[in-house]
Amino acid sequence: MSTAELFLEPDEIKDFVKETLADDMLYRVGDEGREIGICPFISFYIYNTSGQFLSIADQVVALFRELEDRIIDEPFRLIWRDDTQDWLPAGDRRLPTDLRPSILAAQRNAQDFWIMATDRDSDAATARWSFAGIVNDGIGADYTRLKITFRERWYRRNPSTWHAFVIRCLQRLQPDHCYSGFEVGNGGFNILGAYECDVLERICADHFYGMDIDHPARMRFHNFNRTSDYVNHVALGAGIRTPTWCFMLSPYWQARLGKTEAQIRAELDDPRIEITSIPYEPNAIYPQGGNGLWIRLGELDLHPVDKGLPELLVKANRLIRPIRCDHLQLLTLDPWDDDPNPRFDHDSSLRWMRRFDDDSDWPDAQRRPPAGGSGDESAPDERLKALPGEAVSREGVWWTPAIAGEAGRVTLAVGERLPTLERTGYGAVVWYWEGEAPR
Repeated sequence: MSTAELFLEPDEIKDFVKETLADDMLYRVGDEGREIGICPFISFYIYNTSGQFLSIADQVVALFRELEDRIIDEPFRLIWRDDTQDWLPAGDRRLPTDLRPSILAAQRNAQDFWIMATDRDSDAATARWSFAGIVNDGIGADYTRLKITFRERWYRRNPSTWHAFVIRCLQRLQPDHCYSGFEVGNGGFNILGAYECDVLERICADHFYGMDIDHPARMRFHNFNRTSDYVNHVALGAGIRTPTWCFMLSPYWQARLGKTEAQIRAELDDPRIEITSIPYEPNAIYPQGGNGLWIRLGELDLHPVDKGLPELLVKANRLIRPIRCDHLQLLTLDPWDDDPNPRFDHDSSLRWMRRFDDDSDWPDAQRRPPAGGSGDESAPDERLKALPGEAVSREGVWWTPAIAGEAGRVTLAVGERLPTLERTGYGAVVWYWEGEAPR
């Protein structure tokens, strides 16, 4: 498609919403080879050291074999060959049957190991079944990522088989983050510039409370290996994503939340909510170990906006709000002027991440009048923002997502002025109060 024309006309949007809700066959739109639609997914973000590289890679490969041999009901058509960096047809003689040499080569070269597959003829199209595992070398600030999209119709017929497979994944990988629900399917294939997905996500956000947004290539950064007080607020290292169906509270995030397993179970006490304890081994970020809590919020559902707020998602949001990653980067491409299509910007991203708060009016005040204050004094103060050149109203650290790295943070006293740069490739510069300056 052209980025100078509308991706979907208003009547096409209505048809897409209607057809998506009509059945579980995956309705898709877009140009040939880039057709996209809404599908179920699960994504795992795993912290590992370089010493854990081989064991994590072995686990990811084993899970790929299990998915391919025992779960999927349609075969993969394309499989990634890591050493040549190329997609090949499934069954091609150039595909190695033993991936251990590729894993060892990646380790020797301090590189990530990739294992990917899709049941489509293009990695740019939403798949019914896909697998994308990227095992990080454990040196930098990247999580290891595993993402699977799965076929909704198959899941509806085999829920017990799927949930048992997910538990095995959690036990083996012990992720710091894990989310499952619906998304505009991107497969996790690290495609840069997925403009159509950005547009369809923003369109669908106005129609489905139960849609999630998961871009592992954008959200993959953690803060565990940092050497300064810098926090990357736009990635998952900064907090938990707003849950839409299933999510993990690892021992680390339970500690950050400041609540015990018993307190969390009490706060989420509801017969429709299922919480499974997953024993976590001690590691660098939670040396005492503990139980990860895999939380399933009722049934897999898109929760159309017209049916009102989903009660269980509101309940879970109230729990995780103090550690929520409000400033999470939702775009794969930075915004630009004169874009004819709706896409998230920083302000709309904030509103969407907070869509289950009591004082939210998402998607708009006409369909959802705000109910008033949230009553949660521990939540971030969303009023503390300022424009370039303005004098700040509060002492401490101010940051902007429009400027990467340490240059996007300044420490100011009350009355001092912010830098005057008004725009970057990201878009308009807006400054936010981060917190008190470290002493």
